[in-house]
Amino acid sequence: MEIGWSIITKPVLYNARRRHQEAEDRFNARYCDLDTLLQEADFVCVVLPLTTETRHLFGANQFARMKSSAIFINAGRGPVVDENALIAALKNGEIYAAGLDVFEYEPLSVDSPLLGMSNVVAVPHIGSATHETRYNMMACAVDNLIDALQGK
Repeated sequence: MEIGWSIITKPVLYNARRRHQEAEDRFNARYCDLDTLLQEADFVCVVLPLTTETRHLFGANQFARMKSSAIFINAGRGPVVDENALIAALKNGEIYAAGLDVFEYEPLSVDSPLLGMSNVVAVPHIGSATHETRYNMMACAVDNLIDALQGK
């Protein structure tokens, strides 16, 4: 986390449902609407669940609003992004690059244009696979099991 914070100078938060004052305070960030975020952000990191409201939330119109130097990251759910619109935005220089841990259709086809693009980093839905994360997941599962056995 320290590496990320060394490059983030003005964090901006967006949540469609409600403001999160605690997160704003914790990260010294300001809240804004989605259009403002897209126009101002150098990095757009998406960690949304897939719902009827979020399906294809990021499409041609959203990528057109972003800086040509922006990096788009999707670590939430693949269908939140219109993959064809993302490919077009990357090819046309509307955005600079993308980091993808999830895809609209999984597994990603071996002939997907995303795999041949030099401005795309694609990992197969394993972005969280660090020793620390896996250990914490295991510890949480054990704690939950113990709590369940104790009737908590």
